[in-house]
Amino acid sequence: MRLHLVLLALLVSTQPVFGQIPPNSSSTLNVTGDAAVNVAPDRVRLFVGVESRNKNLLMAKAENDAGVKKVIEAVRALNVLPGDIQTDYIQVDMSYDSNIGTIVNYYSVTKDVQILLRNVQQFEELLSSVLLAGVNHIYDIEFSTSELRKHRDAARALAVKAALEKANDLAAAAGLKVVGTPVAVSAYGYGGGASYGRLHRGGYGQMSQNVLQNAGPGGDGIGADGTVALGTIRVTASVSMSFQLQRQ
Repeated sequence: MRLHLVLLALLVSTQPVFGQIPPNSSSTLNVTGDAAVNVAPDRVRLFVGVESRNKNLLMAKAENDAGVKKVIEAVRALNVLPGDIQTDYIQVDMSYDSNIGTIVNYYSVTKDVQILLRNVQQFEELLSSVLLAGVNHIYDIEFSTSELRKHRDAARALAVKAALEKANDLAAAAGLKVVGTPVAVSAYGYGGGASYGRLHRGGYGQMSQNVLQNAGPGGDGIGADGTVALGTIRVTASVSMSFQLQRQ
């Protein structure tokens, strides 16, 4: 009986205690803060192509060169700098007769052109001009900001604020309090600064960010005359922070 009581006392004394923070002791809370800043773009880059078809390869190439020249002249007419126009890719394909697979039906020559427009108010005029000049492929349209660093700094500051608020809210909900300043801070993610392939209308559906802020005017996607408005792009930042906690 005495041996049994000794073993029982040992078993009881070694049971761990979970989920308790004794008074005057501390624990660590890790949180993340996310923020987004909506920015009016001031740059737009177009990725377009001119395709020419002819049964004669040399004629197809000559027609393509002439088409690309017309496109560049149309762009230059809008005071776009020569350094902001780039031809960078050419592709030659053959289309065979569906009935006789060894006979070439026509040759296709395609050359790509990149255009950087520094005056976004000219975007619609530029797009119409290049289409009329001979562009028959639009691969991508990229809106961006030339002040990305400034807007990322603003988004990061908002993310820090969001993390601080989250830490205090979580601690209070658990009957705890944040003690002092963060013991660790790291910025682990940046994003945005450009929108690809389509115009944004300034709205982004359901947001997972803690903070969303507008920086500069943004459109709703439709201009006053019924044309396309530029809307906004989104610059994001994320931070991770650790805090010491104590019981209240």
